[in-house]
Amino acid sequence: MFSNLPFWLINIVTLILLTSPLFLLLPYLLVLFFIFVIPLLIFFLYCYFSLQRSQSPIQAFENIVIAHRGGHPLVLSNEVDDFPENTIAAYRWASKMKGANGIELDVWLSRDHIPMVSHDGYLEHTFANCREFISSLTCEQLKQLKYWKKNKRDIYDQIGCETIPTLEEVIIFLEPTKLKLMIEIKETRKISEMTKIVNDLYVRYPYLYERAYCAAFHPYNLYSIRRLNPRITTAFLFVPDITKYLIRNASQTPHPFPKVFIDNVLLRWIIDSIMMWFGTPTGLKFLGADLACVEQRQVSQNFLDEYKNQRMIVCAWCVNEREQYQWLRANGVSIITDTLFDIDDK
Repeated sequence: MFSNLPFWLINIVTLILLTSPLFLLLPYLLVLFFIFVIPLLIFFLYCYFSLQRSQSPIQAFENIVIAHRGGHPLVLSNEVDDFPENTIAAYRWASKMKGANGIELDVWLSRDHIPMVSHDGYLEHTFANCREFISSLTCEQLKQLKYWKKNKRDIYDQIGCETIPTLEEVIIFLEPTKLKLMIEIKETRKISEMTKIVNDLYVRYPYLYERAYCAAFHPYNLYSIRRLNPRITTAFLFVPDITKYLIRNASQTPHPFPKVFIDNVLLRWIIDSIMMWFGTPTGLKFLGADLACVEQRQVSQNFLDEYKNQRMIVCAWCVNEREQYQWLRANGVSIITDTLFDIDDK
């Protein structure tokens, strides 16, 4: 008899549950849970983890023209203007352009944790004689590389004597100029280290609080920076199909995305949706960001009205058509451009 006790206990408990009012109410309780409890929990978590907006003035970044990677002339007039992107030579040229209010650059960490300025993490695209990643070389090794480009005979020629700059070198160069600085953080593997380094640079060069902001596609880059130093202004970069962008860029790093992720359409859609939410005014407030940096094709009057109502600045990239440039400037949008400088008076 006692050997069948568990069986009888299970049957008795099941019978009680099936005949109890609570069991009959269970479907309604579940509906109430999903309708009220979960949204309230999400709202509580949002309010608890949201960061305050920047404590630095942000008006300086409104309706300005930013030279993409330092920019370059629309037409080369001399050899001096034939400089590599993201170099001191490019920034020096931008500082002399009447229509350029700031520069944009991209930052990765070297093997010895020095922030280096380069658009790509894989160096062969910029340095034809180097098939390495920035993260695999020290700052000293990176400084030995020379910029090359193909000439008309498909032969690589060295471009001047420029070397890959560190972020600190650029900051020192820009201080006596009036240029503002957009720091796009490409580093996604060592976010904590990058956050501390960026904060240290702001502390050592306080002018950055009024003339610079940090931008990134990875929301945690911005969240980490703003949580450590609320005075740093940040901007979230986003596009509708961010996973496609991330996969393409990850292929240029030592850590490409696994094929399982690339082929998983549902997972990519979920990530795209989450990233787009971070780009909404509500998502930007959660990150403590003040600027939304978007591809120019996303910008419309309704889009601008939505962000302006929340006192947020919109920055469009990459604007290289004169008509689009003029429409965006007329609507108070900051733009990032490769070539369109000093044209407002023409």
